[in-house]
Amino acid sequence: MTRTRNWISSGAVIAAAISGGAGCSRNDTPPLPQIPPITTPQPVDGAYHGLMQLIRGGEMSCGNSNEFTLQVSSQSFTYRLSQPQADWKPVVVFTATIGADGSFDAESGTSFMRGKLKDGHMHGQISGDICGFTFDADRTGTF
Repeated sequence: MTRTRNWISSGAVIAAAISGGAGCSRNDTPPLPQIPPITTPQPVDGAYHGLMQLIRGGEMSCGNSNEFTLQVSSQSFTYRLSQPQADWKPVVVFTATIGADGSFDAESGTSFMRGKLKDGHMHGQISGDICGFTFDADRTGTF
């Protein structure tokens, strides 16, 4: 009978070890580290439509609110600001590349165009020789 009891006792120890360990609880295991979600860059290429609002210059010369369209291709664009009232430079050309963070900054002499693009929305400022504007445009916008 002693042999049978030893065998049963050994079996109980083995079963306890398999089911969670002798003297160990399941909560002793440290939690797995949290893995941050993988973010993929949002595509920025496409046509952006919106409005420019006058912030500098006269309404008669610059207009108050103008439609704004911009085509982004390969994360860059060229924009031509018409300023017919400036006979020394009737068109200012801005060429910009959009950075990984969505920002862009283009200069042409003392004029500039800068802003940020995020989640299909573009916001920025254009400053020409006579007029200055803020602008907002969306890739899904239509005008």
